[in-house]
Amino acid sequence: MPERVFLITWNCISCGTSHSFRRALGEFDDWPNKFEDMECGNPDCGQVQDVRFTHCAVEPLQGMT
Repeated sequence: MPERVFLITWNCISCGTSHSFRRALGEFDDWPNKFEDMECGNPDCGQVQDVRFTHCAVEPLQGMT
């Protein structure tokens, strides 16, 4: 089975800036409890933090394999 691709969106806990990235999951892969060492792209913040999966928005991307 092809990989499934998702868009993960999270907000910095320090400044509230929204960030997103793509994550591919194979047929038997599972979600991590948290994404580690996520860096805020806001130049005034730049905080590195662990983001719990439950604090992310997940959207499947169509046609991506």
